[in-house]
This record gives sequence, C-alpha cells and structure tokens, in this order.
Amino acid sequence: MKFVGLFAFAALFATACGSDAVLAGGVGGWRNDGMTICPIKLAILLVVYMSWLASTSWINNDAERLGDPDRSFWNGMNMIAFAVGMLAALFIPIFWAGLPVVILAWIIPNMIYVKARNKDMLDADKVMTAGHLAFWFRTKVLKQKVKPKALAYEGGSMIQLGALDKNADEQTLVGRLFRSRQVNNAVGYNLFRELLYHALHNRATDVAIEFGAEETKFQYQLDGVYHPVTDAFKNPWTREEADSVAEAAKFLIGANPKDRRSRQGGMFRMFYDKNKKGKPLTCDASLETAGTPTGEVFRVAFKFQAAQLRTLDEIGVSPERQGKMRELINSENGLVVLAAAPHQGLKTLTTVAFNTADRFTRDFATVEDVQNPYETIENITLNTYDSAKGETPMNILGDVFFKEPKVVLVRDMVTTEAWKLCCDEVKNDRLVISTQRAKDAVGALIALLQSGVDKKALADATTAVIAQKLVRRLCEECREEIKPNPQILKNLGLDPKTEKLWRKRVRPQVEPGQRDYYVPCEVCRDVGFQGRVAIFDLLEINDEMRQIIAADADLAAKDKALRAAALKSGQRGFLVDGARLVRDGVTSFEELVRVLK
Repeated sequence: MKFVGLFAFAALFATACGSDAVLAGGVGGWRNDGMTICPIKLAILLVVYMSWLASTSWINNDAERLGDPDRSFWNGMNMIAFAVGMLAALFIPIFWAGLPVVILAWIIPNMIYVKARNKDMLDADKVMTAGHLAFWFRTKVLKQKVKPKALAYEGGSMIQLGALDKNADEQTLVGRLFRSRQVNNAVGYNLFRELLYHALHNRATDVAIEFGAEETKFQYQLDGVYHPVTDAFKNPWTREEADSVAEAAKFLIGANPKDRRSRQGGMFRMFYDKNKKGKPLTCDASLETAGTPTGEVFRVAFKFQAAQLRTLDEIGVSPERQGKMRELINSENGLVVLAAAPHQGLKTLTTVAFNTADRFTRDFATVEDVQNPYETIENITLNTYDSAKGETPMNILGDVFFKEPKVVLVRDMVTTEAWKLCCDEVKNDRLVISTQRAKDAVGALIALLQSGVDKKALADATTAVIAQKLVRRLCEECREEIKPNPQILKNLGLDPKTEKLWRKRVRPQVEPGQRDYYVPCEVCRDVGFQGRVAIFDLLEINDEMRQIIAADADLAAKDKALRAAALKSGQRGFLVDGARLVRDGVTSFEELVRVLK
C-alpha cells in the first residue's frame, strides 16, 4: 500500500522540482516563483504522506486483528483514494487549494473504516470517540497513568472463554471470540459465562439449555443423570437475553447464529483464574445445537481430564471377580469383547484390561484410528490408520498379524470384515480383544450379529464378554440408614439377616406454619450422590451358548436363549456387583434398579 502513496508523492515532488513545467501555474503551487523548491510546502506534503502511511498501516493491522473479512477492501480503498487525491492536486494551481484535496483523500477513507468498525462494538472497544481520544491524550501526551475501565465482557463470572478449532487459524479464532463478545453489548456472552460457572460450581459434567417460545429451561448432568435447575439466575432470561446467549455461543464455535433448526456443533475453551495469579485452569467443552418444534436445544459437555485409573481395584472390581478377569485377559487365545453403553467408561475399562494383562512375556499390538487417539499403554506396539482418508482397521490388520503378535487389541473394529479376520486369527493361538457399544454382555453379542458379523466365526472365537455400567455413589455425608425390606434382600440374593441398608436422604414434609429445619448438603449439592463406581457383567461363553449364537434363529430368540443359558450356568450379570454395593452402602437399591431397568 505504501508504494501507491510513495508513487504519487514522488511524481508530485519530481514535477515540482522540474525546470520545464508541463502544467500552468507552477504545478499546483508546490514550488515558489523562480523555479525554487519551497521547503515548507514540501514538508507539509511529507507530513501528510507519513500520516496517511501510519493510519493505513493501522487499518490493515486492526482489520487483521479483528478477523475482518473485508480487510483487502479497506486497504484498496485507502490506497486508491490517496493516490487519486495526490494526483488530482497536481492540477490545482494554488497550493493551499490543493492541500485540502489531499487531506480529504486521506481522512475520508479513515472515517468510513472507523464508522464501519465501531458498528455494534462495545463502547470500550470503539476508536476515535471522545472517550477514546481523551484517554489517548492523557496517556500518550500527558503521560498520565490511567487505570483502564473494565470491559463489559471482563466482569461477572470468573470464567473467560476462548474459541477452539484445530482446523482454524489463530486469526479466525480471534474473530470468533470478538464477534461473540459483541452480541448485545456482551449481554449474551456474559450470561453464557455465568451459566457455565454455576454449572461447574455444582459439579455438572453436561449442561442442557432448552430455548422455548415462552421460557428458557436448564438441566445439569451430575454423575450421568440430568437434574432440572432453577437457581442458576436470580431472574429468568428474557427472550432478548436468551437470543443473545444463543447467538454469542454460536459465534464462539463458528456456527451460523441465524440457523435455529439444523444440527450444529463445535468446541470452545474455558479459563478459570481462581487465585488471579495469571495461570488459569483450562477446560475444553463441546457445544451441540438442534432445533425442536418449539425452539432450540443446546448441549454443552465439559471435557474434563479423566482420572487415570489403571488397576481392577481402582475401577471397583470385587476380589471375587478379579481372578476370573485376569484369567480371561491372559488366556492363550480367543476373542474377548469389552462392552459398555456410551458414557459408561468403555475407554477406561479397555485401558485397565490391558494394564492387567501380562505385557512382558508376550508380544502385544494395538490398532487405533489416528482421529480417535487413546492413552498410550507401555510395552505395546501401536499401529494406526486414518478414518479421515477412508481407511479402516482392514488397511493394516494384515500387516499386524503378519508380525505374529500374541495379543492384539482393536479398539474400534467398525467393519464386519475386520471382525471376521480377527475371529479367524484366534485359530492361530492368538488372543484378540475388541470393544462394542452395548448395554450388557448378551446385548453386545446380539449387536455384533445384527451388524452382520459371521455367526459361526463369532461363536467359535468368542470366549467371554465383559460389560460395564456405572452406578452413582451415595453421598457419605448425607445418606440415610434404613431397615431393609425382606423382599429386596431376597431379590438381591443378600443374607436375610442383613440389618441395615442405605438410601439417598429424603427431605421431610413440613406442615403449613411449621419451621423447616432442613439443611441442604454442601458436599453433594443436595443431590444425594457423589461420583460413580462400576459394576460388571462377566459372561463366559460355553458350548450351549456357542450353539445358540451359530443357530439359524432370529435375534430376539437368540437374545432370550442366551440370557436363559447364562442364568442356567450361574452367571447373574450385573446383579452380583450391584448387590454387593447396596449391601456395603456404596449405592442404594433404588439407584441399582434405575441403572439395570
């Protein structure tokens, strides 16, 4: 851009200094009579040029910082306007008449940019206003130390937000954050921050926001269960405030704020500097949106750093079951399937299973998608494929098995061909461990058959299915001791002489006019539960079950027959662990029923 202005300045200067003027009147009056250069006039010209250069450079840098998509337009407008103004001044014979033309060619494009830039901006972020100029004069000219006024988006909640997208550059992320803060003078941005802080303060892992026609409703997920929230804000959101939150949140993740029907999603980051030491804690979160018949629903999921659970003891496996699990995971051959429903700890179960295996006397290999990385496990050869390029485990399984590892873990099998190949490799005295999303062990086998896995190969190869569920732990601070119902003890298979069980505290009813002495529990936020623990369904496949799996029958019949065969062999599934946790007061009978129904 400076070359255009420099060209105009050089052309004018050269003509002004020439002895044979082309234009009448001394070329705009830029020189004195008698063919001599006027230093004052040229100095003025130089000042105007340098001022234009500085302001145009500022516009370019400011537009880039704000992520303005019209940055090229502003640069071009400034260069062309100034060049035209300088050249036009050459044809004006009077210096003091030509000078205003040049100044206007410099100032007008700047004013147009500033006006467009300040539109919908926070007052504190606007430039060339009376307040901005006064602040600049006091700090730059008078050298006063002025404490800047807090910006609108800096107050309120202690959480600050940042845009997050591994496929976007820094300029794009800054632009997303900037636009999010500008919505309704930061009202939407601040309300969103306040809601996130309140959710984290109350131990939530997910937040559901339902934008309805009449009101906005909130729910927090605590330990896998959603709870209605009524105390997040002193006053309900107005429709304008709710719209501002939706718009600000969508700008932050790079979604389209005007689209209230389609499914959209993205990531953002939260910063929490509790002690104000300049080293804030960070937490990533995902935001998914979807339209509803009456409005729109947002779901925010916090991506906390998972606790590093590495042993069977740490995930809650009873001593009675640990020996059997170790035996299965360390067997010479077979197919072991690890199963869990979504958000029920399947990744952790898989990691613990491999940490339990003997990885020092046998060769281990694992197959993973680079788009879905897992925790690195010591003494295991990692083999990867890239689903983004259309690859599947089949692209590398042949090479993996060619290297003759004794144990292979395929975390996400995804194709029936991969399952068939792994089942066939079991015949080569190889142990294969893989995963399947399902509610229980029998459900995992039915899901595999439903997906098209060869029933004969699956029946011959499978040795066991280990399924996991998570139940909520009773809060030890406020749980209540109760006398057990004999029928409950019978259903759980517990000793009929058991004298006590525990349950979530029940708030007593208060008659009108009576004083309420109930004190909410500060430990669990009066939910009654805090944290979760795993229960397991360990299904060992026997010959009867293999015949059922390989039979030509519909899946519903196979499901019923497999469950009957499991009971016949004495395998009671999740109830074994669940009953133990109820007996020990770790969880309640009601919670166990909720999870198993």
